[in-house]
Amino acid sequence: MTMVRYITVIIALEEHIRSKNGQPIRRGLNDPREVWIDGALVATQEAIQYLNLLDDGTVVGVARFRGDASRLATIEDEILRIVSCTVTGGETWLAYMHYEPGEVETALLERIDTEAISINWPMRETTDGLEVTLFGEDAALQQLIAGFPNEVDVTLKRAGEYQPEMDDPTGQLTDRQKEILRAALAAGYYDIPRRATQRDLAAELGLSRGTIGDHLRRIEAKIIRSIIV
Repeated sequence: MTMVRYITVIIALEEHIRSKNGQPIRRGLNDPREVWIDGALVATQEAIQYLNLLDDGTVVGVARFRGDASRLATIEDEILRIVSCTVTGGETWLAYMHYEPGEVETALLERIDTEAISINWPMRETTDGLEVTLFGEDAALQQLIAGFPNEVDVTLKRAGEYQPEMDDPTGQLTDRQKEILRAALAAGYYDIPRRATQRDLAAELGLSRGTIGDHLRRIEAKIIRSIIV
């Protein structure tokens, strides 16, 4: 019997990105989860719930925040690499983003796609960088770390036998629901403006429009309840 292992790594990230007017949108100096725009603290990221690297090199992702949701929702007008952003409501809320990733993030997601491993969501920002827990067979995990380019700063924080976490929001989804969610994200169903409709997803997956709508509502309800409640 092959043992499933896990590793938790810290990956150093870029500190600054540029806005459309050339001004930096910086991470917090004392708390890297903070998003500052024009000298004001807009929001603080609680966790990264999901990321998916698309074929065109862009990323769609879901992150949990607290702060000014309406201000963060305008970030696509501020930052060149943000294609779209939409947010939910409440004290702690989700941001759905479609964006052009930096070199480090691209390298991470490409490396994960090449090995037989999975991410134990969520990812979290720390003062040292992005904390990511990965699980799979030991050989695949070793190949993953060895395959990072030299310019990517990766630090091993801990390792051991993998025990599934109960707080993973996607862990409550069935395999079919995960397939539909991935298809919806890849097709641009959650982009603003929407690049795909429920009818498009139904045609792609060979299901009725009503079935797709029912699946998406159940998926969204499960994920939001696991995060907010």
